[in-house]
Amino acid sequence: MTRWTNETLKNALNVDVPFSVNAHTLCIDSRQLQQGDIFIALSGTQDGHKFVKQALDKGAVCAIVEHSLENAYGDEKLIQVKNTQEALNALGIYGRSIAPDLKAIAITGSVGKTTTKEMLRSTLHHFGSTIYSKASYNNHLGVPLSLALLRNDSEFGVFEVGMNHKGEIAPLSKMVEPDIAIITTVAPSHIGNMGSLEDIVDEKCNIFTGLNRNGKALLHGDHPLFERMKTHAKNHGVQHIFTAGRKAGLDARLLHYQPMHQGKRALITVEIFGKIVAYPLQFAGEHYAFNSLYVLLAAEILKLDLGLIMQQLAKVQPVVGRGQMLNLLLENGRPIFVYDDAYNANPTSMTAGLKSFCTMNHEGRKIAVIGQMGELGENSDAYHIQIGEYINTLPIDCVYVVGKNAKCLFEVLKTEKQGLWVETIDDLKEMFIHTLEGNESIFLKGSLSQRLQELVTLLKNQHRAVA
Repeated sequence: MTRWTNETLKNALNVDVPFSVNAHTLCIDSRQLQQGDIFIALSGTQDGHKFVKQALDKGAVCAIVEHSLENAYGDEKLIQVKNTQEALNALGIYGRSIAPDLKAIAITGSVGKTTTKEMLRSTLHHFGSTIYSKASYNNHLGVPLSLALLRNDSEFGVFEVGMNHKGEIAPLSKMVEPDIAIITTVAPSHIGNMGSLEDIVDEKCNIFTGLNRNGKALLHGDHPLFERMKTHAKNHGVQHIFTAGRKAGLDARLLHYQPMHQGKRALITVEIFGKIVAYPLQFAGEHYAFNSLYVLLAAEILKLDLGLIMQQLAKVQPVVGRGQMLNLLLENGRPIFVYDDAYNANPTSMTAGLKSFCTMNHEGRKIAVIGQMGELGENSDAYHIQIGEYINTLPIDCVYVVGKNAKCLFEVLKTEKQGLWVETIDDLKEMFIHTLEGNESIFLKGSLSQRLQELVTLLKNQHRAVA
């Protein structure tokens, strides 16, 4: 179904388009553009106007720009607006407006946003047309891009809403207009920008700003700042607050987590509104089991078949970089196991990932590749040292550490656990590959800036995958 035509563009942007447009998707990165997209030339770190001709040459039906351009087909494929970021916002808002029956779910939190989103979208699409945030499209660019995918027959929408500075969540929530708002948990992620955990809670709770009338809030009932979150919700007029966690009396309770062993799924036992249910998950770690509680809560709120929801949950695969498990064969025919949790990290997710890795049944040496955690402010050293001391209590044989700010982590490791500290992943990649002999189990996690995913890619490219 064509989303964007002369008429819909005019309605969204209040401009006349003097040429024919039939497009399905918006694009802001000419490298990712597909034929038939509309290219939006944003003026950010890279001025998108420099790539308009490239986008049109690749098959963009037109480009939305702030001024005329030379060598870009004249003006016959250009839609000129005052501000392209505001145009993107307007397109997202229009997309939301044409889906009046949409049940929209907005997800924020320091840990678990993307996994919860993937679990929700993978289950909800069995009940109706579902639009969701691609990858980690959770900021001032990603949210309107995701909303612009909506159609008038869309039944469910699942949108990540992220932040790393104050004031970012409220305008995104107002765009989404969620029926259900989820705060997975709050941890010291971006605390260097935000100031304190309380400040992070206050910003995350702005997810309630755009909540529809009679909207529902889903909160971490075990969190030490739960009462603060609950107060925020009530101050925003939220009358229906649901809770997930372990404590008695919560709406969704994780009763038992049976750890995953290599090749086998974890088994989760949950109490949901007084009912005891059990289901398998292809995720390793209690924190991933905890994410699934929000799926059950949302399903019950939406009055969906809980049995079918659990069947679909059992099929959901971990996202690349977020707990994905790889079984690979070295050239010598021996296996290695890779636990790819490398996408991003903060102290809470790092601890959870390490714990999950160590609950699994490993054969051979256990190796951890740890990248520094970013945006921790003046407490950066303390957080890294805390992780190093935690690793000392775990059955991990060898630890490689990446990043200037993580050197203190390496220095507190027990001598027998110290592998190597390097300043960048480039100093480690080739050497690390050649240290593998077979039967190793490898855990990788660090902030996105440390590029640990490149080491995962190298492992996959050089070694054959096995079932």
